[in-house]
Order: sequence, then structure tokens, then C-alpha cells
Amino acid sequence: MIRYGVHTGKMLSDPTEIFTAIKNAGFDSVLISLSGTFDNEKQVEIIHSLGLNIDNCHSPWDNINHLWKDTEKGEAAFNMLRDNLIECGRLGIPRAVWHVSAGNGYPPISQIGMDRVAKLIEVADKANVDICLENQRFFHFIDYIYAHLDCQRLKFCYDSGHEACFSLTKLALAKYRHRLAALHLHDNYGVYNQDSHLLPGQGTGVDWDYVRKYLEDYEGVISLEVKRDTTIPAEEFYAKAFEAAKFVKS
Repeated sequence: MIRYGVHTGKMLSDPTEIFTAIKNAGFDSVLISLSGTFDNEKQVEIIHSLGLNIDNCHSPWDNINHLWKDTEKGEAAFNMLRDNLIECGRLGIPRAVWHVSAGNGYPPISQIGMDRVAKLIEVADKANVDICLENQRFFHFIDYIYAHLDCQRLKFCYDSGHEACFSLTKLALAKYRHRLAALHLHDNYGVYNQDSHLLPGQGTGVDWDYVRKYLEDYEGVISLEVKRDTTIPAEEFYAKAFEAAKFVKS
């Protein structure tokens, strides 16, 4: 049985209406953030009360490039990811999705950065949380981490929109399919640096035949990371989103 999910973003107020619309549309899973102002524990309670599952949490990436620098901001980035892993474990969220760099002005890979990632893997293991590294503009960061810190906790999250408008490749699924444990599926127009988070099929940037090829035997959740159209009711948007998820795989 195919499972479908959708990302909900940061919750700033009671999300019951949103999660109810998601459930009524046909989704059985959600991808959440724990960085909003609404209480995380209450958010999880609402999700479970509706019979929804939490597939993963998108970890924060504020100042993430500093993770690779021997600075106070580097320690702050480490603490941010550590605290998120601990919170995921406390709330029973099985996977955390990471950005390990941001933008074009990235720093070099460093030993202190790798040491921090190694310590975070230990935290994840204690919390019983997998870390899913997400493809972005460049592959060398996650390539290096996978090559030097190979462990069962390190998984992969495929982001179709990132590949279509940032790396401009069709490499990520072939490179990392064996580690695939989470999906961020969305569309755009393939214009560099313009990540519009459209519903799959609404844009022209993503080759969905390529995506389907690698997801044919994928047993995880078919999950969207789309920007909600707030000009229409939530029920209507998530109904369209569910059809878009089935467009990818049904």
C-alpha cells in the first residue's frame, strides 16, 4: 500500500484545521518542523489524534555553513542540530532531514565540521533518529560525509526541486538511491536559484519520469514539500496536493 505525506512547515498557531484538511484529502503522513511558536508536543498530539503519522522533521538550517567553522556560530549550529535530534527522539519522530551547507558561498569541508557531525550521529543513535542528508546545490559535502562517516544512521532525503533549479542535474537518485529514506517532492521551472515549491506536474523543471524510475520500488512515504496556495481553502489545496502525490506514484 502506497503511503502519501505532505510537509506542513512551521506552525505559529493551532494547526488542527490544517492537519484535518490533510487527513481528509487522503494523506496518512506529514513532514513537520519543530521551529514554530506553537507547542511541539501539542502539535504531535493533534497529528496522532487524527490518525496521521510523522514521517520526518525538517531540521533548522540557520547559519548552517558555520557548522564547518571553528567559531561560536559553529558551536551554535552544532547545538541547534543536537537539540533538534533530542527533540525528535523525545517526540518519537524517526527521521531528521538536514541541510549541511547553504548557498554558493559555502566554506571548505573541515575536520571540526566532521567531528561535529560524528558527535551528532552519536546523539541521533541515542535518540533513535535517522539523519537524512538532503541534496542541494553541490554534492561534495554529503559525498564526503557518507564516505568518511559511514553508518546506518546516515540516510538520504531526495529533493526534486533542489535538483531541478540548484544542481541542475539528474544525478542524486542514482548516486544515493540505496540510502533513500525520505522525499521532498515539488516542482519548479528549472530556472537556476528559483525554487518555487509547486505541486508536482505544475512546473516544467522536474523530469517526473526520471523520478518515477527510481521510486518504482521505493516503499517509503511519497512526500511533498510544496508551498500552500493560501488563496483557496485548505481543504481544496490539499485535495489538489493529494492528486499531485498520486501523479508521482500511484
